Amino acid sequence: MSLLISKSISQLLLPPGGLILLGLLGLLCWRRPWGRALIALSLVAFWLLSTEPVRDALVEPLEHAYPALDANRLPAGSMAIVLLGGGLYEKAPEYGGVDSLGMHALMRTMYAADLARKTGLPVYPTGGAVLSDTTEAEGVVMRRWLIRLGVPATMVHAESAADNTWQNAANISAMFAHAGIRRVVLVTSAYHMPRAVWVFQQHGMQVIPAPCAYMSEREPYDLRSWLPRWNVLADSGDALHEYLGSLWYRIRY
Repeated sequence: MSLLISKSISQLLLPPGGLILLGLLGLLCWRRPWGRALIALSLVAFWLLSTEPVRDALVEPLEHAYPALDANRLPAGSMAIVLLGGGLYEKAPEYGGVDSLGMHALMRTMYAADLARKTGLPVYPTGGAVLSDTTEAEGVVMRRWLIRLGVPATMVHAESAADNTWQNAANISAMFAHAGIRRVVLVTSAYHMPRAVWVFQQHGMQVIPAPCAYMSEREPYDLRSWLPRWNVLADSGDALHEYLGSLWYRIRY
């Protein structure tokens, strides 16, 4: 229940929920100057957060915290790839109603499979069935896709109980304690990497960041860049979620 409440609160605070609430508050107080100002603020924020330059201003500090990994320069020694979940594509019709991977999770899984084939390292996908009694655990679904993408089944070890990044690290740390592994090649989306690295370090692990799925624009901006797009608003929301999540993790843990 606490997980449901915390996720519901963050969903209301972050775009678009927070902006809608701000606008509704302004409507309730329309006759007051500050009420009309709130409506204008919510509309301007909606527009700006839906544009590429503003999205990039939020995302780039997160994505540039760690450089892309050069797999040819990995240090010697015992280590493993840890793959963090990024959401399911539930009951996918094209796969006969079997759970598949959402966009972020699929991009992370493809990159982890590529690293595993290049390095020969074992992969530990981690993630549970968050707030669901009807879906498979993310770790199980990612394991299935890793094998489908060419990683030998004997090299894939799923963790399927974690509900968040902190539990990902805690459960993986417990699994690695028996295997004598303290160094991980951590695969997650680039914008999520700073928080993920901090969490795994808190559990005593040496972390080699392997960011992927970059969101920031790598082409020059044009007129369209300043026009609002729904998917750009979603990216801005993900970035704001990371800032809020990082703050909350440092307070809680």
